[in-house]
Amino acid sequence: MSLRIISGRAGSGKTTVIHQEIVDDLKHNPLGYPIYVIVPDQMSFKTEYELTNNYDVRGIMRAQVLTFKRLAWFILQETGGIAKERIDYFGYRMLLRRILEEHKDEFELFRQAAGKRGFTQEVETLLREFSQYEITSESIVPIIEQLEQAKASNTLIAKMKDFQIILRELEQQIGDGYVDGEGFYPILVEQLKNSSQIKEAHIYIDGFVMFTKREFAIVQQLLSLAKRVTIILPFDDVNAATQPEALFHRAAFSYDKLIQEAMQLGVEIEPRVHLEGAFRFNNDDLQHIEKQFHAPIPLQKRANGYVQIIEGANRRAEVHSIAREILRLIHEEGIRYRDIGIMYRQADVYDPIISTTFAQYGIPFFSNEKRPMLHHPLIELTRSALEVIQSNWQYEPIFRGVKTDLFFPLNSNVDAMREQVDQLENFIIAKGIQHNRWKDDKYWVYKRFRTLEKLDSIQTSAEAEMEQLLHRGRDLIRTPLLALEKKIKAAENGLAIAKAIYEFIDDLHVYEKLQALKEHELEDAAFEYASEHDQVWNGWVNVLDQFVFMFGEQEISLEDTIQVLEEGFDALEFAGIPPSLDEVKVATVEFSRFDNMKAVFVIGVNDGVYPMRIDREGLISDAEREYFDAIDYELAPNSRSKLLQEAFLIYRAMSSPTDRLYLTFPSADEESKGLLPSLYINRLHKLFEVDGKRTLPHLRTYIDPIEELEKENILHYLRHPSPAVAYLTMQLKHAEITGQLDEEWVALEAFYERDPKWQEVLYNVTKPLYNKNVAETLSEENTAALYGEELSASVSRIEKFFRCPFSHFTSYGLRLEERNEYKLESFAMGDLFHEALRTILTSNDEPPKTYSECLLKARATVEPLVGVFSYSILDSSSRYIYIKEKLIRVVARTLFALTEHAKVSKFKPIVHEKPFGKRDDKSTTDEENALPALEIELNHRRKMILRGQIDRIDAYEEKNSVYLRVVDYKSSSRDIDLNEVYHGLSLQLLTYLDVALKNATLLLPESEKDIIVAPAGMLYVHVHDPLLRLDEVVDEQIRELSRLEKYRMNGLVTSDIDILEAMDSNLLETKKSNVIPVSLTSKGLGAHSKVVDDTAMPALQHFVIEKHKEAGNEIFAGKTAIAPFRLKKKTACEYCSYKAVCQFDPSDGTQSYEDLSAQKPAAIIEKIKKECGLDDSNEAE
Repeated sequence: MSLRIISGRAGSGKTTVIHQEIVDDLKHNPLGYPIYVIVPDQMSFKTEYELTNNYDVRGIMRAQVLTFKRLAWFILQETGGIAKERIDYFGYRMLLRRILEEHKDEFELFRQAAGKRGFTQEVETLLREFSQYEITSESIVPIIEQLEQAKASNTLIAKMKDFQIILRELEQQIGDGYVDGEGFYPILVEQLKNSSQIKEAHIYIDGFVMFTKREFAIVQQLLSLAKRVTIILPFDDVNAATQPEALFHRAAFSYDKLIQEAMQLGVEIEPRVHLEGAFRFNNDDLQHIEKQFHAPIPLQKRANGYVQIIEGANRRAEVHSIAREILRLIHEEGIRYRDIGIMYRQADVYDPIISTTFAQYGIPFFSNEKRPMLHHPLIELTRSALEVIQSNWQYEPIFRGVKTDLFFPLNSNVDAMREQVDQLENFIIAKGIQHNRWKDDKYWVYKRFRTLEKLDSIQTSAEAEMEQLLHRGRDLIRTPLLALEKKIKAAENGLAIAKAIYEFIDDLHVYEKLQALKEHELEDAAFEYASEHDQVWNGWVNVLDQFVFMFGEQEISLEDTIQVLEEGFDALEFAGIPPSLDEVKVATVEFSRFDNMKAVFVIGVNDGVYPMRIDREGLISDAEREYFDAIDYELAPNSRSKLLQEAFLIYRAMSSPTDRLYLTFPSADEESKGLLPSLYINRLHKLFEVDGKRTLPHLRTYIDPIEELEKENILHYLRHPSPAVAYLTMQLKHAEITGQLDEEWVALEAFYERDPKWQEVLYNVTKPLYNKNVAETLSEENTAALYGEELSASVSRIEKFFRCPFSHFTSYGLRLEERNEYKLESFAMGDLFHEALRTILTSNDEPPKTYSECLLKARATVEPLVGVFSYSILDSSSRYIYIKEKLIRVVARTLFALTEHAKVSKFKPIVHEKPFGKRDDKSTTDEENALPALEIELNHRRKMILRGQIDRIDAYEEKNSVYLRVVDYKSSSRDIDLNEVYHGLSLQLLTYLDVALKNATLLLPESEKDIIVAPAGMLYVHVHDPLLRLDEVVDEQIRELSRLEKYRMNGLVTSDIDILEAMDSNLLETKKSNVIPVSLTSKGLGAHSKVVDDTAMPALQHFVIEKHKEAGNEIFAGKTAIAPFRLKKKTACEYCSYKAVCQFDPSDGTQSYEDLSAQKPAAIIEKIKKECGLDDSNEAE
């Protein structure tokens, strides 16, 4: 038994010496004693590969490369002890979560945190540290006593007592039958003496700087049992063991500890083999860094270009520059991808950038960062299914599960199934189907229209077909989830729950679907993704197995099950396929082993990253760790020690390559916030400073070469055609302004033009430069296909066309719609108001006289509508029940206002909710009861059929004339702006008035059909709930009368004062009407009165018909221009649903609003008269 230590600085050949020694031994004595090479996990593959490939040896049967875990497995296979069930790390975490939840009331300090997400991981981290340093539920008792004697803080004492409870429960539940991941180490220590192989073995231990307590216990046993133990340690001066700030302190400390242990065991200590020299490095620059970087007073030299600093404008620019340099090394220096390594620290930040950027440049790479399995379809399906039951069938978890595609039948058409469930999702969102509505078939009736007007309409065959499609999609989801719910609710223990989950997955044939996915990905050569499905399935089964091991016989609630399984699923990670023959290696600085690689990039070298700023100390702080030092009990290093270790990590990183070293950093983050370089950057510059001048190459790179100030650097950006096409596009855009394209970009454009593949790419990328955002005019054939030969339209459709032709095209041509959601839309409230007011005003009941009567009438009318209105939304929650009460109050107050209006008005309603050109499904049983459509002749013998529904038509008879006015109820405040009328934006009431006048004979009684019919006006009633500051008014009736001014109708009325008085009999007395928008002065009508004279009314009617004709002709002409109007401060884009489709952007310089002029009402009237041939000059003639 002997101990040999081989020491030396980086690159001195320590590993090479033992490898050559092993190979020589194997060659001379193939069947000799066993040789074991023990290395850290991250070195095992590399060491095995080097021993078998880098030396002229045909086999290594005698030699085995092991980690401490693999050594435990290997020895216990021989001696026994391996048969114990092993709790995996995810099983361990699940058990820990359960213990924290069940015993939180016993904790002194952890009671509040025990149930919080993430706390389990914190506890697990510290428990693994305790395990490494042999702290158990028994050994922690004297530690607590010693801490109390050392006057440790009460917080630390409380923590340790809480950990005593956790350790006690862990040990009781794990027992003798099970062991966790490192639980085999103590068994290994016990069983090593029974191994016949170890006694004759030569042991080599490489890659370690220090050992944990458990690892050191194994080393102790190996020293006392093995024939020879050789340990490689990176240090040069044994005195560093007593100097904590020394670069090689930890390795020297380990040497000192090993020597003392060997002496106590009586093991022979061979002379230390210390290797001098730097054989790794092929140039002076790298050798200079290894020797001088950490020297107190470093020597300086001129750089020869083998070490380089790259500064990126941001992280993306940094990674792009790395990719370009890798391609340069490959193409110009003949380096292979496998000879290049990238070290980083912020994996979460850099991984997505590296993967997307390297794919662009066609660079193969392997990363040892493990990705979580949490969002794989199988895990997501399991989590979401359990959450469906826990949340009582909420929308979000159901469709999280559906979108895994695993509900679809095996070998089904995935695209068709996705389309089907998309339609189902739209239906569910619109109808608010969740909770028990999933199980109640009355909510699964499909009708295309949601309005109360269509409530009693008969379901069409197309609607019935859609309903069947929705039912098939529903049953695809509902049936397996109902079966799972039933089994889980009947489950008596953890085993029954696990069985229910497994059967749910099995019934859906998930394993077969994953295999089908795997085959598909193998066909596409996506080998990494193909390997994931088997990993996930095995991991998922293991989590269920671990769950059953620990909770199979226990009663456990669904909530606890979900929490425990979540911890298990959280811990699952993908193991990447080992690197192929030729890939760039990417690894974190802590776990990278890039010794002897030709080129190494250390990236993200910013302040706070190198050295790492330690913001979190864990559950035991540095101050508390000092108490452990005081009682002479060893734990893991504190923050200060970790900070001192940073120097060794950067030393190891920078001394890894043989030929080239790159340190890179970004100067800003993704939000353009400045980032400082690490102090190591400046220190590196100082090493290569000569006569006060820096000689180390420092390249600054940008995200696009258009930002590059140094013209000679431009060509560095053009390493691969994929990213370069974006750079060329920016240059072409810039050339549009300058009129000049530099020669390198002309050459690049010519390259793309010569290659058919890249020619198409360039065309697609640069298309926006040459094809402006202009909608093409539809061909006559397409127009006919979209709109037919006869244009059936509503007034709102024509208004939409004048607002923006493209918006009209998307809405009525392409028929794009926003997804309906289960919420109270403004149009739905308007629908409810219309239905309630129509029901009340058309009944034969006595009109209500007081506000209280109006409120009772409103409630009696609205309540029956609630069950059918917007899929019962007003009964769906407390919030909506409150809104329902507000809506009832709105109806009551509007009704009261209309009743008061009627008291002072001689105009009486003759029809309510009168349709024209369409059927009213509510009140008409005969098509003839609807007024005829408004037919407008268009060019080319086409016609427009206008249809709609007039809320109310009032009539007043005087002498031999009948005056008609139309009234429209609006849930938002509206008025008639003659500028909007002129530009076609507000045509509704004028069109309705024209329809009423043209159909007067159908509206009036037989006795009045021969008299003259004249227009009196068009008015809006704002259906709302006005606020009043009248706290002192107690009487309800007086308070409601005070609100009447807020219900003054807006619009346009005739200027005939006699007719105006008929609309408000109080007008002459009050001078300002509370009913219509009119006031009087001593000289006549007030300046703010909204009136038009008798000559203007016919002109407006005629003008509106011409506007409809203009719109119809332009629609048939195929006009689809992206031309949103702008009138004063109003624009068509303000509430447009299609902005994402048209991508209208007035800031780009090539697009602009259709600016509409605004004039005073009198000028607009004169303009309209003139265009209609009815101006004053024509009348005079």
